Amino acid sequence: MELIERSTKAESPGVLKAGNPQKSLAYWQGRKAEIAQIQQWLTDNNTFLIGIEGIGGMGKSMLASKIYEGFPEPQRFWGDVSNGASFSDLARKALRKFGFPVPEEEAQLVDALVMCLRSGEFLLIIDNLESLLQPNRQWGSLFYGEFFNAWVEFGGNSKVIVTTRERPELKGFEWLPLKGLQVDEGVALLTALGIRGDLAEFVELVDGHPLLLRLIGDLLKEEYPQDPDLNRLANLGLGNLRQLLTDSQVVGVHRRENVGMVLVLDASFERLNDLQKALLLNISVYRGAVDSAAAVALLPGNSAAEIEGELRNIVKRSLLIEKLNGKRLFEFQPVVLEYVRYKAGNQTEAHQQAINYYRSIAQQPPWTIKDDVKEYLEIFYHYYQLQDYDSAFDALWFCDKFLSLRGYYADKVELYEQLVSKWQEIGDRENRNYQASLTSLGKAYYYLGQYQRAIEFYQQSLDITREIGDSPKERLRQRNGEGNSLIGLGNAYNSLGQYQRAIEFFQQSLDITREIGDSPEERLRQRNGEGNSLIGLGNAYYSLGQYQRAIEFFQQSLDITREIGDSPEERLRQRNGEGASLNNLGNAYNSLGQYQRAIEFYQQSLDIKREIGDSPEERLRQRNGEGSSLNNLGNAYKSLGQYQRAIEFYQQSLDIFREIGNRNGEGKSLNNLGNAYKSLGQYPRAIEFHQQSLDITREIGDRNGEGNSLIGLGIAYGSLGQYQRAIEFYQQSMDIFREIGDRNGEGNSLIGLGIAYGSLGQYQRAIEFYQQSLDIKREIGDRNGEGNSLNNLGNAYDSLGQYQRAIEFYQQSLDIKREIGDRNGEGNSLNNLGNAYDSLGQYQRAIEFHQQSLDISREIGDRNGEGNSLGNLGSAYGSLGQYQRAIEFFQQSLDITREIGDRNGEGNSLMNLGSAYGFLGQYQRAIEFFQQSMDIKREIGDIRGEATAWFNLGVSLKNVNRQADALGAYRNARELYQRMGLDADVQDCNDKIERLSQPQAPVVSRRGFWGWWRRLWRWVRGWFRR
Repeated sequence: MELIERSTKAESPGVLKAGNPQKSLAYWQGRKAEIAQIQQWLTDNNTFLIGIEGIGGMGKSMLASKIYEGFPEPQRFWGDVSNGASFSDLARKALRKFGFPVPEEEAQLVDALVMCLRSGEFLLIIDNLESLLQPNRQWGSLFYGEFFNAWVEFGGNSKVIVTTRERPELKGFEWLPLKGLQVDEGVALLTALGIRGDLAEFVELVDGHPLLLRLIGDLLKEEYPQDPDLNRLANLGLGNLRQLLTDSQVVGVHRRENVGMVLVLDASFERLNDLQKALLLNISVYRGAVDSAAAVALLPGNSAAEIEGELRNIVKRSLLIEKLNGKRLFEFQPVVLEYVRYKAGNQTEAHQQAINYYRSIAQQPPWTIKDDVKEYLEIFYHYYQLQDYDSAFDALWFCDKFLSLRGYYADKVELYEQLVSKWQEIGDRENRNYQASLTSLGKAYYYLGQYQRAIEFYQQSLDITREIGDSPKERLRQRNGEGNSLIGLGNAYNSLGQYQRAIEFFQQSLDITREIGDSPEERLRQRNGEGNSLIGLGNAYYSLGQYQRAIEFFQQSLDITREIGDSPEERLRQRNGEGASLNNLGNAYNSLGQYQRAIEFYQQSLDIKREIGDSPEERLRQRNGEGSSLNNLGNAYKSLGQYQRAIEFYQQSLDIFREIGNRNGEGKSLNNLGNAYKSLGQYPRAIEFHQQSLDITREIGDRNGEGNSLIGLGIAYGSLGQYQRAIEFYQQSMDIFREIGDRNGEGNSLIGLGIAYGSLGQYQRAIEFYQQSLDIKREIGDRNGEGNSLNNLGNAYDSLGQYQRAIEFYQQSLDIKREIGDRNGEGNSLNNLGNAYDSLGQYQRAIEFHQQSLDISREIGDRNGEGNSLGNLGSAYGSLGQYQRAIEFFQQSLDITREIGDRNGEGNSLMNLGSAYGFLGQYQRAIEFFQQSMDIKREIGDIRGEATAWFNLGVSLKNVNRQADALGAYRNARELYQRMGLDADVQDCNDKIERLSQPQAPVVSRRGFWGWWRRLWRWVRGWFRR
């Protein structure tokens, strides 16, 4: 009797039954109170999760269907997870139904679905939730618990309803315990079915159990269509039903209902003919709905028409449910399925027949969607039920690469973990499929972003490979497995920022791959492994800022990929590896400031990506690679100051990622477009792109990308003089990076906070943030980041007037940049040293540093850096009193900013020219340049730049005795400084206004003008340091 007191647990991810519930409401009766309660929750803004709980057959799904029926399309989605469907399937289909983008990465689906539900008023119903719960009421499927917790935390106007026999261990639900029908409702149901007799007494006897009433009704109608009276139950073997249901030993309502259910099902089953019985018993091995062809495969001596006819006869007895979805499908009620499976006993033969059936209809590659491999997943399920775990592994391994390519990592985790747990249970540690499953789990968790979990499985795999293998063949396999596990560990530790640990694992892997393999096949595998190890080492040294070392490893990897592969498959793998190595080399040279060299590598990679791939999988990989190469080309041209060219590449990349639905790539392209428009001084446009990128990263759950987009917004708002807004974005990004353990990102956020507080004149606060950033960069071994943090500390001390302290930091930064070969960074450090010596009055020394910086910028083709160096040289020559020479440099700087489209830089150069002409006493000319500068600053939204231009105009207007105009200019500047919260600048304006308001003889103070000009240049110079 206990067989239907437990729920059927799905042991592996099955096919999601999605779409409309297809529950017939033809005999719907009552449930008014329950519907009213649910409707109240649906209108309550504080209710996000609703649970309908009850024993099997109580009508949970029917009640949910009634609610679903009253909700408008397309804002509703029904997902039946009785087969143990993965969250990934549920989320992807729900997102498509609601018209929301589906993220490429599986780990991003939780946040994507939450964001989708928050964006409107949707109804999501998850039916038969108990199938996903383990005996301890914990989740047996990844991400479901995470989704429910996130939805309770964030909520929205949408509602989520679940039906279940068991409550999960979750808070935030409003639960409706579903009991039987009221007596009058049960009577109405039996009356609608045409049943006669003492209906009220019978409904009370069975506690109004809806399915029990329906089974009794349909049984009587089938057996006694002319007289379906309850008194006939004795003739059907149910004469003792009343006695059993009133027996004092049958304690509890649920127990009594289950006893009644078994008795009725026994009676119904016994009234079936032999073919109908055989059908029910055999098709119970299947998961989900089946058609007549699947049923015939288990009873091959019968025709499809005969089988379908009998299945429809069984439907009339409510033992099966019929669905019309393009073809007739038949499905068990969950309670009936448990009964039939219990009655069937050993089903070895039926499982084997099901395997043969799925093999006969399985689709061969290439595959495009998960449904294309569903037969292989069913074969896995049936072998698993037969406890033939090696054959189950083979079925899964056949479509493993496809599942990885399409991002079904959560499915892989659930399937491989089942195999691993069974092999561990039986102690079969030397099974090579066990070791391969551990490695696959490590990879799946790695791509899900769960690096620590990945490390656990890679380590288990490594331990096993080191303990097995005596024969030469086993030893070879063992060493191959050991190398793969070491690479996996290296990748995981690299992602955690533990670069030295990663290098140790990559080096061990490299040593192993170089020692194994004599046959051509083994040699090919060995060279592939060697190439992967070298790429890993290159990536780790790149993260450490050791670009030359990284280049050495990337070049060795490239050489290997070009030498291996003769077959079409090997050639394809070789070209993919070659493209990846070329991209890596491009990144390294780009970081070294060798932009033209980087472009050459990126272009070669792009050419390869465009030439390979015919199958859907290869085409998808090719388009992804093409988009990445275009993004990299954009980065290189941006570094060269060719911003419009960079934008063209970013836009092409964006178009590709949108075409193939790669939301992660789309977010990165949008962020890059934002960076490019920032460089052009088009800050509002930049903000639009960063905001779009931020929206996507939040939608797909890319926390790292979200942090980077927030940094981009912080920089843009800081450039507009909205420093408090910038601080908010930097703080949000820092919180995210700390949450996910990204130390490098945390350091970058701290730099942003330092810049923002420095712009507010809070230099000590800025120094605190820069020091924290420096500590992090040194901790993780990021030499490039360490140099940047030292430069920023120098800037802060320079702003405090502590020029010698600033020089110390700039010199340390310069030493690091030269050590790692970062030519662009070397030029920046030299410029900063020049500025510091300029502030100390050592102008010739300053000119030497600025000239060295200029030479580097011209050598590497950095037009933006060249313009900055020319501006700095102009300042230094101005300090020497060589104003015409200064004007020549400022004019050259202006020409470059106009050539590359840098509106912000153009405004700064115009301001410098105005200052130089002012010092020459050519105030009218100065006024013209300040006015042009102000127009640009206002156009691009640079409030601080506009305020400075107004202040400069005030100085020049006063010197031509236009006191009233000067007074107005100072007041305009003061208003803008007040808006930004720059108290020191507000006070300077007040001082000027106060002096102008006092009667005085018109006189030009060249000494005062010089002090103002020096102060102005120090402000403009701050822009060149960013």
